[in-house]
Amino acid sequence: MRLFIALGIPHPLSSRLAELRGSLADVTWMPPETYHLTLRFIGEVTDRHLMEDIHHALSAIRAPSFDLLADAPGLFERPAAPATLWMGVARNDSLLHLQRKVDTAMRRVGMEDRRRRFVPHITLGSIPHPDPARLGPWLGRHGMSDGAAATIHAFSLYSSLRGKESPVYEVLEDYPLSP
Repeated sequence: MRLFIALGIPHPLSSRLAELRGSLADVTWMPPETYHLTLRFIGEVTDRHLMEDIHHALSAIRAPSFDLLADAPGLFERPAAPATLWMGVARNDSLLHLQRKVDTAMRRVGMEDRRRRFVPHITLGSIPHPDPARLGPWLGRHGMSDGAAATIHAFSLYSSLRGKESPVYEVLEDYPLSP
């Protein structure tokens, strides 16, 4: 089972992000119900005991609820792969604290350290052949500095399956944050 730990994106922020769908041609847009912010990618896990260890480690995390504030869109480009269009979120101490706790919990169950710097973002879609002439102005126009936000009350363990059009995510367990 392919696993990751993430924040689900609740209304009203998910609705604001969904308004961007269709505003740029040639994008394969993610369905709004799949919006999430990945705290830690785990990967393929088949060992039942490791699954239990992951669950227990995540259950032990204590952190407060916090507001997630949308910021500016961006693009991750990779050679020979579609680019990922995303909405950044403002870095805040509570988000970074939770992400570090998740990383620590995963190290304790034997997961390797993450190789990449944590860039908090919500994937909006993918672009097979990004056109800088069109994309640059779009990125400049679609920042959300007007306070598009949502309060995060839990983080979740997800499984991921490859779907026909987009990945299929299933929440396996929610882990509440304190009020």
